[in-house]
Amino acid sequence: MYLGERRIRSAGRRSGSVEMTLPVELAVLEGIPCRLHLRDGFALEIVLEPDLRGVMSVFEKVWALLRIGLEEVEEIGDFAEADFGFGLFRSAKFGSLPSLAYADALLVRRDLEDGVHVTPQALEAFAYLLESMAVVAGNRLGLTSERAATFGNRVAYLVSGEAIGGRDPFARAVFPIGGLESREPGWCRGKPLDAEDWRRASPHLAEVYEQFRAWERDPTLFAKERQHWYRARQFESQLRTADA
Repeated sequence: MYLGERRIRSAGRRSGSVEMTLPVELAVLEGIPCRLHLRDGFALEIVLEPDLRGVMSVFEKVWALLRIGLEEVEEIGDFAEADFGFGLFRSAKFGSLPSLAYADALLVRRDLEDGVHVTPQALEAFAYLLESMAVVAGNRLGLTSERAATFGNRVAYLVSGEAIGGRDPFARAVFPIGGLESREPGWCRGKPLDAEDWRRASPHLAEVYEQFRAWERDPTLFAKERQHWYRARQFESQLRTADA
């Protein structure tokens, strides 16, 4: 990824050091220790290598919460790095593997781990991590890749309240679930990393999963419910237009 051009400048006549301002896209790395490598030769390169090993604990923590949330369905096992592609930003693509962004994990660690500062940016980052992980969990629970992708988006939306990604809006439709008909999405929005909130959501996530299993067994049922949902939204839109 090309991030622009920068000039190396003196950090002060007496310091003996030089410095360079990094592009704003890399601001998420503030405070992260980095190693510098010189790749000498005709095409000289200076490589900045951030030490992101500590960020893996964030991925493992989010997975552990999802594991609690789905415990009434089935055991989804441990977090496995091989199930994901990793990149600094969400834009990184790794074929069919769901991707996890270090930038999202850094935001979650900075703004959510204390349980007090739940910023919109960190909540969105949390939702993206959760979506990818729920896709893998869906696959482990027997859903096909297509259905698991929709399952991941639905779980992320219901838990965080954040409508992310460009998937079919039907993936984020709210259906009557275990007495939660009038409850807004965002079941763990107030404390996204609180295990007790996830444990309370577990029975309802189990019902979400059963809904997907029913669609898996009968694809025509999925098509019918999706068509019905879109027709209902269209009718509601027409009513609002008429009232206006």
